[in-house]
Amino acid sequence: MINKAKVVNSHFNLGESFYQIATPAKFPNHILRFRNNRAAKLLDLDHLSDNQWVKFFGKFAKLPEISHEPLALKYHGHQFGYYNPDLGDGRGFLLAQFLDKNNILWDLGTKGSGQTKYSRGGDGRLTLKGAVRELLATEFLTALGVSTSQTFSIIETGEELQRNDEPSPTRSAVLVRRNNSHIRIGTFQRLKYFNEYDNIALLLNHLRENYFTNIKPNKSIKTLAENILLESVKRIAESIGRIIVSGFVHGVLNTDNFNVTGEVFDYGPWRFIEFANTHFTAAYFDSNGRYSFGRQPEAALWALTQLGKSLDEFIDEKIIIETLKQFSNNFHKSLRKHFCWRMGIKDIDSKNLIEIMTILLNESEKNKINYANMFYDFYGGRDSITDCIKTNYGEKYKINEFSKVVAILKDSLPVKGALEKKHELNNNRQNMLLNEVEQIWSEIDKNDNWKLLNDKVNKIRKLGNLMESEKLVNL
Repeated sequence: MINKAKVVNSHFNLGESFYQIATPAKFPNHILRFRNNRAAKLLDLDHLSDNQWVKFFGKFAKLPEISHEPLALKYHGHQFGYYNPDLGDGRGFLLAQFLDKNNILWDLGTKGSGQTKYSRGGDGRLTLKGAVRELLATEFLTALGVSTSQTFSIIETGEELQRNDEPSPTRSAVLVRRNNSHIRIGTFQRLKYFNEYDNIALLLNHLRENYFTNIKPNKSIKTLAENILLESVKRIAESIGRIIVSGFVHGVLNTDNFNVTGEVFDYGPWRFIEFANTHFTAAYFDSNGRYSFGRQPEAALWALTQLGKSLDEFIDEKIIIETLKQFSNNFHKSLRKHFCWRMGIKDIDSKNLIEIMTILLNESEKNKINYANMFYDFYGGRDSITDCIKTNYGEKYKINEFSKVVAILKDSLPVKGALEKKHELNNNRQNMLLNEVEQIWSEIDKNDNWKLLNDKVNKIRKLGNLMESEKLVNL
């Protein structure tokens, strides 16, 4: 263990097969709108003054000990099922990497920092609304125990952008995120596309040394590839289980938005559901519902299948298939564990959970059972449920199929401390539905009023503290 975080250059040391040197954009203005001191503390950057913060994360002066220019990472990927060999960091780059005091490696990556070789005609910019939306998504997911990127910094940059999906001109921003990794499934797909098998082996060893440290060194690259595929299957399955329990729809689960260490990231048209509807989509352009709420596990398994195909020079097809089969079991284990965590109850039977989820998906919209409120209403199990269904408000849970959910959960026991925090949770119920997101943005856009956003972030973090989500995610 080291005493403080330190800069490392591990991705840079992989070589130029993995990145292109990028030149940051020069912006006409820099207004610091959000700095995440909680995330910065882990990297020993919370001491920076606001002027220093803007210097490093808006003007992109080199942080001390960084030995390289910003790195636009190389990757390919499937977008809505179609392979695209023209991807890569088109409006972002890897700015720096830090090893924290617990020897965990973290990336600082940008979004909206200017054009790169991979911009494909885009302006390389990010709208301020897009930055605000990503902040809200990452904060709420973190509070709900989902490992994801942390929005590290938002700096408004004083440009007017034209967009088809926002009233334009619209304000611009540059965002910095803290990620556990930016090594995507699409990173391996690109190496496979160019038959760069030596670089695949190099990347596998890099992953074992820096991210999958639980995997013991092995002379056989074949065994290492098998172990890393299995670990990615387990980690992504766990993330998707938590995402479903959180009621989150990413919207664009392309293979370049999965990193192999288990996080999904890069939030565009995300939504949190009001009612549990399998077919609910977040992206207006997802006309076939490929990434709808209920199909996210399928999308994750499909993405992992592409990872398996990228490693087929190292792993026998039979082993790839057997490894991918483990996704389902790991997803259901995560779903059950996280359902109980969010409900504040001890473990329940897998068959009972499947019945609960089936009823939720089929009946909640019809009966106007708000997905998030159900967890607050029933938090702590048996006694909370009994109290709830005695009230006029709780009558809805006794109607039709939902009475079966009550019957399953009525004997569930609270985890330690759940009933003591029930009252505080009731007074700090949080959700993140579209109307609230739009209201927060409207106040910023029309009145330059940031109070609603700041208040929401504080409330979300209070929820996370009550739920003790720091035990599940690295803050």
